[in-house]
Amino acid sequence: MAPNHKLSEASVDEEYLTGKNYPAKDGRFWLWFLVGTLLNVCIIAASVGLTVMYVHTELQSLKDQMQIHEERLAWLESDSSKQDAGGKDVPTWKYAQLRTRRDRQPQVSSGRSGQRNETHLPGYAGPRNAGAALCRDGRDGRDGKDGQDGAQGPAGPAGPTGIKGEKGDPGIDTDRGSSEMMLHRRAKRDLGDGNSSHTAENRESGAHDVYPTLRPSGGETYVRWGRTTCPSDINTELVYAGIAAGAHYSHKGGSVDFFCLPSEPEWSASHNDGLNSNSFLYGMEYEVSAFDPFSHENAEFLHNRDVPCAVCRLTDRGTQHLFPAKLGCPENWTEEYRGFLMSGHHGHEQRSKAMCVDEAPEAIPGSQTNQDGALLYIIEGRCGSLLCPPYVEGREITCTVCSI
Repeated sequence: MAPNHKLSEASVDEEYLTGKNYPAKDGRFWLWFLVGTLLNVCIIAASVGLTVMYVHTELQSLKDQMQIHEERLAWLESDSSKQDAGGKDVPTWKYAQLRTRRDRQPQVSSGRSGQRNETHLPGYAGPRNAGAALCRDGRDGRDGKDGQDGAQGPAGPAGPTGIKGEKGDPGIDTDRGSSEMMLHRRAKRDLGDGNSSHTAENRESGAHDVYPTLRPSGGETYVRWGRTTCPSDINTELVYAGIAAGAHYSHKGGSVDFFCLPSEPEWSASHNDGLNSNSFLYGMEYEVSAFDPFSHENAEFLHNRDVPCAVCRLTDRGTQHLFPAKLGCPENWTEEYRGFLMSGHHGHEQRSKAMCVDEAPEAIPGSQTNQDGALLYIIEGRCGSLLCPPYVEGREITCTVCSI
């Protein structure tokens, strides 16, 4: 049987057309593989070379620094031995500073002549400069911080004794006009009426402050109910701040007065903690559930809160007075504060005095629990025996505390 030449030719043509030329394809693959490998080897060799160069540079720098420190140590040891031997021309601390500056800063040539601005350090020999070290002067250092305050010095000698003053005028406890007349006589005497031996001296030295004010010294006090401070802009000072207290609203007896108790009480050594005397003081609460006319700039809530208080002293005024149904003071008077009249409930057993509570009261923090005790209600007018008008049935009564 003859061989099928047509079939073999067809298979060869098919392999040629499909591109199955395996030897040529393998040759190209190994060529590219060899090129990539050589490229990687070159990159790795360059990286290793740079790393070696960097490490060599750092090691050389470290070696130079160690050598410089060894040279300084050797110079200091030789300097110490020379000082012990009493030698002359020993380098001072200034030379050491110059040496340090020379190590840190490069030497700069001075210009045309090529000469260097150098300082020779005697007694030092380095590897680069045998017999003398070359340094350039650096900048002056910054000023140091201020030192601590020294110890307090001894007290100075006492000054000379002052001139004895003249005998004062006798006091007058009569009316206000007599007091002003006495002050006028004092001012006239001390400010130059010609009858005092110190008149000329006071004129020359300007000593017009023997009596700084021509007003009474004041001293009267009042209670600012509902506040813990005193007016700060009218020469009034705070004596103390505390809490308001009084008798229980349901008791028939006890005190009718309200008290401003200090926040830090003091006790007798013979006290006895027990209910022994049957006369009691209770804290005071606002009772304004039906109607609250107060300003709430100092306290968001007032009902059933405890009432604070402040005792204030007039520093340059001698009289204070509570003006009911007024929102202001007479002419020449000073307003201390204004508000509403408050007192106990008309149906309660306990009777109490009225007080003027500030129009913007405060409340003692943490006192929201209703404990009763002494209770404050706003006083309102009732027509009948009270003339209406000008008063109005059921309207709250205002008040103002004034001083002069």
